Amino acid sequence: MEEPKVEIKFNYDLGLFGDTLNRVVLREYPHRLKDFINSFSGNQVTCKKWLIEQLLLVLKDRPNISTRKITVLGSWYGNVLVPLIVDNIKGVEDIQLIDMDEDALDISRKFLGRNYNGVNINYIKEDINFTDYSERYTNICINTSCEHMFPMSSISFINDDHVLYILQSNNMKDEREHVNCVEDYHELIKQSAITKPYYYSRLKLKGRNNKEYKRFMVIGKRND
Repeated sequence: MEEPKVEIKFNYDLGLFGDTLNRVVLREYPHRLKDFINSFSGNQVTCKKWLIEQLLLVLKDRPNISTRKITVLGSWYGNVLVPLIVDNIKGVEDIQLIDMDEDALDISRKFLGRNYNGVNINYIKEDINFTDYSERYTNICINTSCEHMFPMSSISFINDDHVLYILQSNNMKDEREHVNCVEDYHELIKQSAITKPYYYSRLKLKGRNNKEYKRFMVIGKRND
């Protein structure tokens, strides 16, 4: 069955990209050039657009879900996801980008700034696997790199019953950094302790050496 589609905006500032590439990456972080460019790959953009499309549909059916504060775990550069969130999701006031990669956060800060089109952007360096979030508050938690860290069931917020989780993982077990791949979205749901899944599906993609793999996504809550 074909999934419902929604029209999303992706008003990307190519001038900002070029400026950041020249002024920041090439001069200050030349060792991150390949990595930074890869963050704009077709698969990266496709998966982030998929996330926003399905989030919009979930929010349309559940207008009581707050979007005021969004936490992105394993945010990397945030250079595709943040513009998509700001351009398409109403009511967002604050986005927290959390990653243990200090270089990526620094590039992200110089790329997006502290305020991106009226939305506050906060940058936090910490190891998600060993951080206690139980006293922190958020409305939406996004993690598009669950394959890089411990199962999401280890993460909870002070208002966890009301948090909307949006999670992605894959079955690319051959990648050295992928320590926690899943075989299907059912496994991802189980790993994340989501009891109220509003959406779950998969995308078939081609990665390195044209090898096919699957990316899974689940959107839901632990209570409703």
